[in-house]
Amino acid sequence: MFNIIVNFELKKTIRIKKIGLTFRKLTQGEKNIIKEQIDNVYKKNKKVIDQAVKTYKEDEHLKLSMNLLSYDEVTRGIIVFCFMLIKKGFSINSKTKIDKMLNRTIIISYDLKIMEEYINKESINKMISNILSLYGIYSKNIEFNYKVRSDYEYILSNNILNIKEKDYFINLILDMLVSYKSKDGIRKNVELSEDYLLQLKTFFEQLDKNEIRRFFTAIDMIYSKHNLIQNSIINNVTIIESILISEDREIKRNFVLKAGILLNSYIDKNYKKNTKQTNKFTKDCLEYAYDIRSSIVHGNQEKILNIVDTYCKKNKYINELINSCKDEKYNTRKDKALNVASSISYLAVRATIKCWLEKPSIINYLKEN
Repeated sequence: MFNIIVNFELKKTIRIKKIGLTFRKLTQGEKNIIKEQIDNVYKKNKKVIDQAVKTYKEDEHLKLSMNLLSYDEVTRGIIVFCFMLIKKGFSINSKTKIDKMLNRTIIISYDLKIMEEYINKESINKMISNILSLYGIYSKNIEFNYKVRSDYEYILSNNILNIKEKDYFINLILDMLVSYKSKDGIRKNVELSEDYLLQLKTFFEQLDKNEIRRFFTAIDMIYSKHNLIQNSIINNVTIIESILISEDREIKRNFVLKAGILLNSYIDKNYKKNTKQTNKFTKDCLEYAYDIRSSIVHGNQEKILNIVDTYCKKNKYINELINSCKDEKYNTRKDKALNVASSISYLAVRATIKCWLEKPSIINYLKEN
């Protein structure tokens, strides 16, 4: 069981029975217990914390701790931790703000028996993180939702309702009592919407167990970290292949055709000034990304520049994309070419996943035909 904080109040409990995942709001009784614990942490120690902030410098936390030896270990730890956070720029949340945060807290729980039909126990936190991150693809088309993080595992490590949990009070302070002096200064903040959670419920209800495993595999690949951009390209193309192409099909032709259909529908109308030109550009871009991926997979990376030259002559816009790459990480022509292939293939992945979430029947049709 985990807790997150969102920017809306969940209206009703959402149970995704197929995967054993539940999203619900806190009960009034649970809110009262949490507020009672916050009072135990801060209210009864407020005078000591305020005095410490006035008396000691930021780097004198050890001196403060030594002067608090008359307190029990837990209370001393709470006072010193609050002192250090305030000195580092954190502010104590008001009662009104805490009430608002509690109203916007969502409890995430799962049925281990059902989950283990698809993934092992050790991977559950990461899979829930992936599902939360997927809102970034669901909520936008060609633009990116930069409020959504690619990894939420670090906030899926504690349970605000389990008072016996190790470091409970430390986590309570970080999650509810303090905020950093910025708009997104709450640790447990997750960019999400109730509409997305309801869409997930509808989506999973339409999948059989094999399709659910396929989906989990795909989003795990999306949110896996790669040190080399070559692996990102391989990963992106492989994701699309696994979702859209049956094993007995001619892969490149199907990749370009099916991913092209989805990518063109994904691109906002404002970006489509000329449909024929857009279709050709999409086709050439996907062929380019696929050929770059093939050269990497088959150990022929020395051919990458030849591929680049071929497609730059074929389509001037690909040449413009490569030349316009200003990222300092990609300073050679080969690096810029790889970056463009990675970006193209990732946009195609986003288009494919968004369509799968919203219209799984279309993905099934493309897979089978």
